[in-house]
Amino acid sequence: MSAAMWMLHITVALHVLSVADTAALAAVQLTGAIPALLLMPIAGLAADKFPVRSLALSGVSVQILAVVGLAISAAQGSLTALALCFALQGTAMALWPPSRQQWLYGVIDGDLRQKANAAIGSLNGAMTIVGAVGAGVVSIWSPVIAIVAVACLLALGLLQLLRVSAPEPVAERPTEPKRIGAHLRGFAADLRAGFGATRRFPLAQSVIWIGIAWGFIGGGYTVMINGHVIEDLNGGSIAVAVVFCCDGLAVLVATVFAGRLPRSAHLPVWGLCYVVQGLGWASFFLAPNLIATIACIVVMRFASGFIIALDTTILLETVPGEFRGRVTSVHLTTYNAMARLSLAALGSALAAVSLVWLGVAAGLLSSAFGIVWWLLAGRRSRSTYMRAPTLDPESVRA
Repeated sequence: MSAAMWMLHITVALHVLSVADTAALAAVQLTGAIPALLLMPIAGLAADKFPVRSLALSGVSVQILAVVGLAISAAQGSLTALALCFALQGTAMALWPPSRQQWLYGVIDGDLRQKANAAIGSLNGAMTIVGAVGAGVVSIWSPVIAIVAVACLLALGLLQLLRVSAPEPVAERPTEPKRIGAHLRGFAADLRAGFGATRRFPLAQSVIWIGIAWGFIGGGYTVMINGHVIEDLNGGSIAVAVVFCCDGLAVLVATVFAGRLPRSAHLPVWGLCYVVQGLGWASFFLAPNLIATIACIVVMRFASGFIIALDTTILLETVPGEFRGRVTSVHLTTYNAMARLSLAALGSALAAVSLVWLGVAAGLLSSAFGIVWWLLAGRRSRSTYMRAPTLDPESVRA
């Protein structure tokens, strides 16, 4: 599924840039993502309350239908229809992260969570390479064929999910049937409780806040990479594929190392990597040629790999099981909301400022946020984080 998502995003970007410009690509991605933002908090609550296997299967099935619609839209040359199908695919995709995380934490021991989260990061890095190669090579032939290949990959993922079982959700099910009104009131109360949980656990809250910051700074990541490589460096689909392959390889290597980090190093390394990530991102736009640009993206994404591998572990380590799905969704919702706002701002800003200077400013802001996070939250939370596995959930609340 990860390979399918990377291949889809890169293929859509290449297709839109072939018929329009960077601002149009930002508009398509913005339109495609807004409905997913509305569903994410509800998806997190659903992962806490309902069988995660059913949620995952439903989400992937709808994604397959949406991607088929994307292929038809691309074949007909309609960017409006493309954006609408993209919206449907993203909305269905919103069910996957909280369902996967609740599923994962339900079947592994607590002391294996760091390695499991790092393994997911490694897999995502590897699939970035697969998706980039697939999108870059197949798109030379036909973007429509590349999108059809995405649908086939999702179908393979669906077949795999059908073969495995999942644990029951954390929350207990009611023993007596409720009326619809009672269900809705209970659902709303649980949703409020999920948002409230983010305020009661300061370390999780700090991860959400820095995620919001990076979402605004890096929300246009794929758009900016595609735009810079194609428009500023005069590269083509192969050049884009090479950049994303190096991106994925750097993440893959970093997540392997991150999975072996001692617990005491998690928070300082995580904060430092935000600083390095930002400097690498700024350098990416200042590099004089494609080779130097690739070197900068490798440095940046190596730092990103540590962030990706440790992010979920740090976010959920002090959060009790009954809130993990909702806290995960709050994190993803706020991040993606700011990312979409970033896309909207990017489309407007490109009319006045060059893409290069927007990228430089974004990178320097990322570095600044990493420093601020460490000073205000990271170093103050080290003691609680180190003791979290042995503490009662109430004792780690603010």
